[in-house]
Amino acid sequence: MSRKILVVGRDHHPDGKETADEIYQGLLSTGKIQSGELQLIHYKNLLFDISKDKISIIDTSSGYNLADASAALMTNWFSHASVRKDIAHSLGLFWSSLQVPFFNTEALYNRSTSKLSQMVIAAQNSVNVPRTIFSLDFDQLITKCKEQLGLPYILKDANASRGKSNYLIKNHGAALKLKPQHTEAHPFMAQEFINADQTDYRVFVVNTKPRLIIKRVAGTGTHITNTSTGASAELLPVDALGPEIDDVVSKCAQLLHREVTGIDIIIDKSTDLSYFLEANPIPQIATGTYVEQKLAALAEVLSGAAGSRREET
Repeated sequence: MSRKILVVGRDHHPDGKETADEIYQGLLSTGKIQSGELQLIHYKNLLFDISKDKISIIDTSSGYNLADASAALMTNWFSHASVRKDIAHSLGLFWSSLQVPFFNTEALYNRSTSKLSQMVIAAQNSVNVPRTIFSLDFDQLITKCKEQLGLPYILKDANASRGKSNYLIKNHGAALKLKPQHTEAHPFMAQEFINADQTDYRVFVVNTKPRLIIKRVAGTGTHITNTSTGASAELLPVDALGPEIDDVVSKCAQLLHREVTGIDIIIDKSTDLSYFLEANPIPQIATGTYVEQKLAALAEVLSGAAGSRREET
């Protein structure tokens, strides 16, 4: 495999700051890196394909597989679009797992700001996730869905919450009509459809342990299980999903450094396989359903933490 050094960034900066293109041309001018060794890549052309078995990231402009990089520089991902921060975070996680040298490694220490990096983190740590496709290029996103996901599939805003901008796609024409909604502020991601009888489970986590399980069932004519959109809710015993799923829930909370979160789990009705959907940073503690139980669980843990602190001092 020939040596390849990547310069990854944007071709335009709204504040007039230097672009990846300018850095690329500057590096070429030094004569220290041969032109064939240097590759320019734009965030907008990246295509992510994520599953527990494999994660791939392809530059759709050139077809280059970013797993083959010898080294990489990421630039101008810090401002304006939070999705670029999460793309950089995901790239950092990806290259770190492959031991590819990249700069700057501070991208590893971002918090997860979208469902994209959540899927990468879970998949890298052997957690089942629905196969997930992501790109800022909507046409490339839908083309990949046609090739790989089949129908139906889910198309949803990678930044949204409470079931907003979440669509069950039964034909590709319906997906194409959503293109005007796809922006850097609200980028779509696609996921394989898991047939779970319109049901999922919100696990309320405190101190990385399951404290409450809410079974949610979508209303008639929709696949969305958020209670804010009219889904029904049922409180289940905290051990209702079994120790294996409890372990997955705790693992995801720890991986994302979210000691207090709401983790959504879906179970395929045909295979009984469970899938991690997301860890909500704001899991409706004082609002939504079963508020009294959520607050009681949180208060108990906070009080215990404060008590242990007093004993230490």
